Formats: sequence, structure tokens, C-alpha cells
Amino acid sequence: MEKGCWDNVSDNYLVERIKLTNCEKSLEELIKRHSPICFKVIKRYASTFYANNINLIEASSDKNLIIWNSAKSFNIEKNVKFSTWLANQVKYSCLNALNKKSKDRLVSTEDDILDVLKEKATEEPEGNLFEFTGNILNQLKDKRIKDIFSMRYSTQYKKPSWCKVAEELNVSTQTAINLHNRGIAVLRRKITSKKFLDSI
Repeated sequence: MEKGCWDNVSDNYLVERIKLTNCEKSLEELIKRHSPICFKVIKRYASTFYANNINLIEASSDKNLIIWNSAKSFNIEKNVKFSTWLANQVKYSCLNALNKKSKDRLVSTEDDILDVLKEKATEEPEGNLFEFTGNILNQLKDKRIKDIFSMRYSTQYKKPSWCKVAEELNVSTQTAINLHNRGIAVLRRKITSKKFLDSI
């Protein structure tokens, strides 16, 4: 198609050409038309990305792939504009990136705290990781925190998912994670304290 003729071509037509023939020219036109929408949606998450140490440029690097996948998954019969569908796909991509970062950070925090606790435990005669953490967490008013650590870090069982932990405690998944993070904060304070085994 000659340059200048694209103005009269609908998004739906371009999408169909991509679906049927993987038309690169049609994809290029969709990218040209809708990149501003992608950047606009991504920019809404700029402050959240910054707070979570996610590079905005890296978050934008998948823009063309998102447009391609959006064209492939777009259903013309649903009477929704392609631009609306695309904006939602970009939003979901941003939320997925934040969710992955949150999970990675949680895993990293767990690993870091366990490494330090193990180091502390080996400094004492006949040191025991669970005895150390148990002594500290036993002093907390909310006994659910110790229960969570017992479930998550017991060497006798495979580490349960957060959904399973939440189900056992009859709380929401987010509540279980929040309780765990409270325990992590207490343990971190004790680890950095010179009186590691003293009362909280």
C-alpha cells in the first residue's frame, strides 16, 4: 500500500491483515498510530515504577510486542475499539511488572533474612535457626506470625503457597503476607541489635 493511503485504513483492517498474514507493514502502521497511547498509559505508572525500582525505559521496551499481541488477540466482533483494547493490555503489562517485582522482592527479603538468621544461629553452641526465630516470635502478641513462619520455613514440609497459608489461618492472602512482613521487620531489628536474644 502506498504511503499516504494509510489514513483511510481502519485499525480493524490492519488487525485483520496481521491476524491473517502477519503483515509487517500493517503492524508498523499500528505502532505509528498507537505508540502515544502506550506511552500515555505507561506514564501513569511512572511514580509507582520509580518507587519499586523499575526502569521506565525498560518498561516501555515491550511496547511493540504488546501492540502485536494485542492485534493478535483483538476480537473485532466485540464492538470495542482497538485503542481501548490496547490500552487495557498495556495496563495489564504494567501491573504484571509491578506484581513480579513485588514477588521477587518478597522472595529476596525471605532469603536475606534466612541467611542472616542461619549465620546468627551457627554463632551459638548447638544453634538452631527455628529455636532462635521461635524465641523472638513467641514474644509477639499476634501468634499468627509465628504460625506463618512455621509453615513457610519448616524443613519438614515443602514451602506452602501464600494462598495455602492464608487458607490455614482463615485470612486473606494479603493479610498473611502483611503478617509475615511484620515478623520480618521484628527479626531484622533483632538481627541488627547487639542483644540478639534479649526480649523485644
